[in-house]
Parts: sequence; C-alpha cells; structure tokens
Amino acid sequence: MATITPATTYPAGALDIAGHNANIFSTTAGQGIMSEPNGGLEQANLDAAFDVRDEHVMSEEAVTARAESLTVPMDVFNNAFAQREEDDPTFVPVGGLCQRVYIPYDVSAVVWQWSFFVAVWRPFLVSSVEDTLFGADVPQVAVRVYIDGVEYPAFRRPFPVSADLAIQDNPVAGSAGAAINYENVTSLWYDLSKLQQSVSAGYHELTVRVFMPRVHFMDEEDELKVDAGVRRFATSPVYDGDDTVQATVHTRVTLGTRSVRCVMFK
Repeated sequence: MATITPATTYPAGALDIAGHNANIFSTTAGQGIMSEPNGGLEQANLDAAFDVRDEHVMSEEAVTARAESLTVPMDVFNNAFAQREEDDPTFVPVGGLCQRVYIPYDVSAVVWQWSFFVAVWRPFLVSSVEDTLFGADVPQVAVRVYIDGVEYPAFRRPFPVSADLAIQDNPVAGSAGAAINYENVTSLWYDLSKLQQSVSAGYHELTVRVFMPRVHFMDEEDELKVDAGVRRFATSPVYDGDDTVQATVHTRVTLGTRSVRCVMFK
C-alpha cells in the first residue's frame, strides 16, 4: 500500500469539500483513507500478531470465480462459412465457449479453463479412375483459442478424421463410392486450461473459435459434388435404389456439453 498523502488539511476556515472527499476516497493512488487500503493492504501493513478472521475479508476480495456453460447440442456445417481455406482464415466464436469477465483489481494470476464434447464429420477424400489413384485430400476443421483477441497457437486443435469417402469415375466430381463413417469412435472430450500472471483490472475475455472452409477437393475452384445413390439419404417413393442425386460434400461439427470457467487470485 502506498503512503497516504492528504489532499487537503483542515484549517479553522471554510472546509475544502472536494479535498475532504479525496481524503476519504479517491481514484488517485496514494490518496483516500478508505480507497487506498481497499485492495492495497500487504503483509508489510499488518502487525506480526494480527490474525485474519472471516469478518475481515468479504466475498471476492481475494478470489473471484466465473463460469458459463451450455448443454444444448449444436450442429455447425461448413456452408455457414462464406469463404475458402485461406492463409489467414476467419475463425468464428462458438456459442457456450466464450466468456467475458470484469476483474475489479489487479490480480497475480488468472486461470482459464474450457471444456467441450465434440463429434465431427471430417472425411478422408480419395479419388480414383479405373482403379488408378488420382489424389487424396482432407478438409480443414479446427478450433483456436483467443484471450483478449490474441490467439494462443499452443491451443490449436484440428479435429480428427472420422470418415472415408471414395470418389469414382471422375477425378474431381465423380460418384460417391465406398463411404465409411466412424465418428462414433472419434468423438472427443477436450478439457484445457491456461494460466495468466499479473493481469490488470478491467474486462477480459476468452473465446474458442472454429473454422470450416468449403470442401474444394485438390484445390479445385468449385465445391466438391458427387453423385450419390438415393439409398444413402432415405427410401423414396419416387426413386428406386439405382437412381442417384448430385450432392455437395460438407463437413460438420456437433458440439455437446461445453463450458468456460475463470478463477482470479489476488
């Protein structure tokens, strides 16, 4: 705690009201017999025989905690992103994985923790013509973490490949051959944390953001489309099992329980 310097003295004449108020409470460091000790007391300011009791410390004077969560499942498809994969893609915040907190005083440490369950449709794409391999590709599906608008690369997480899709007859827009979906065994629970030290008072926020570009196989200009049998979608009173429809290949992220927590230590 700084040494308190009076903003005014008390002569016999008229009272300096503004100075008197500043003597009691002031936003200027080193003034205010109430404001300066409020959050500024240190071990050096206490007598060695002083015992801290519960009545001396009010709630959230030393430790503050906040939490946000959602349990409603949410599907995010890549056609919600109106852009292709870029060198500097725009990652979009995920609902239930964002938290903004106000820290009333400078703190020595802030612990952020975020958790979420995710199941993803991210196919491994392989193209062949007359049993000759033409090429293979995997669409990008990943999340990043931003604290106060700054991204932390250590927390980048690409989601796993969860399916195989073979493209036949045409190198870039043929028919959908063998398709295998194993997302039931690639679902994941993420539980991550980040420690920040010497954090200043004010508003701070954490956001988990996702980016899912349109599927452009082998860097083709147009989105990948395949001819798929009607049976892949549903039974139809109009089409029989040999009929096909043209379908655009998409990726999908399904988010379940997700939460963000923040604990601040004076």
